[in-house]
Amino acid sequence: MLKYRVLTGGGFLSLVAALYVWGVTPLIGVVLLGVTALAVTEMVQMMTTAGYPALKWTSLAVVLLWMLGVYAQGCGCAVTESIPLLIAVLGVWAVSFGCLFRSDQTKSLAKVAGSFLTIFYVGGLMQFMFMLLQSGQGDQDGRSLLLYAILVIKFTDMGAYFVGSAIGKHKMIPAISPAKTWEGVIGGVAVATAVSSLLMYLYNYEVSGIAFSRVDGLILGVGLAVMGVVGDLVESMLKRAAGVKDSGTWLKGMGGILDVLDSLIFALPLLYIYLRWGLNGL
Repeated sequence: MLKYRVLTGGGFLSLVAALYVWGVTPLIGVVLLGVTALAVTEMVQMMTTAGYPALKWTSLAVVLLWMLGVYAQGCGCAVTESIPLLIAVLGVWAVSFGCLFRSDQTKSLAKVAGSFLTIFYVGGLMQFMFMLLQSGQGDQDGRSLLLYAILVIKFTDMGAYFVGSAIGKHKMIPAISPAKTWEGVIGGVAVATAVSSLLMYLYNYEVSGIAFSRVDGLILGVGLAVMGVVGDLVESMLKRAAGVKDSGTWLKGMGGILDVLDSLIFALPLLYIYLRWGLNGL
């Protein structure tokens, strides 16, 4: 299992590195759309297994339209600033109409609940990948911000895994994640903080044209690590409620796309919030 985790994780980071070096911004956006589509299909399947049969094609269409709207807004296209709100309303309409004219209404409430959770869990969190991609200053896009966040969060996972395996004794939330220990989490946060500080130093404290300080590196290292752990636990909670081990079978040794993205998409909003409202205050 560890061998497959290493191979799959290495392949994921290799793809990220290749896109970082050679990918143009629109290509990265297309890849993110594809990943979003896979995440939606996995979430729909998980909701259906749990007894909340989400409307697959409706949920997929709404989420992809949401992501395209966010991307278009970031490109300065002729769209209103309220487009995410409009897409949210469209989602309510689409899901409601999707259930309204069905002959069997016994599961309409479950379908609505499953569809809404799919749309807002995947779409609401994945949108920050697109927003960060377009957060660069000057002539730079936000790919360096995304790479920085991915490395910090994934090193949290690796640090927590190896420290927990070596010295972990105190279970964190055994009802949700029996293998996760407090020692592992603390180790993961420590590794993430060190990686964050190192990356800031290597970037000379300027990432995607945005100036940071040493304190920013420490705060973001801890914050991204903690939110990544929470994101991993949230997805584990959903999987346990659905009675499944993995969100999918795309990636041998790691499960599905959501199993790879769970910590990442939960932590990225924190980075965006910090850029918008926390950075200038420090």
